[in-house]
Amino acid sequence: MTEQVADDDPAVMAFLNPPAPVPASCTKLGLKRAFDELGTWAAVKAAIAADANVQEEWDLATELRRADPLVQNMIAVLGLSEAQVDQLLIRANALV
Repeated sequence: MTEQVADDDPAVMAFLNPPAPVPASCTKLGLKRAFDELGTWAAVKAAIAADANVQEEWDLATELRRADPLVQNMIAVLGLSEAQVDQLLIRANALV
């Protein structure tokens, strides 16, 4: 006998619509746009400008990787949680 499951069952919905994988990197433009949406780009920009080495790496980078020490430092400086970083990376990649 076959069991019938409703299409709107939460388990079925979760199976049919898995969460987006979290990218390991993003472009600077995508990240800037994601911070703009949050209204925090000015604070991020100030944090970048506060350290000459960070500013230079930002200027030279074409891609930002989550595992990069610069990015990890900025995550700490900005006080972002892992979940917030996940959402930023997902959104940043969707915006470019």
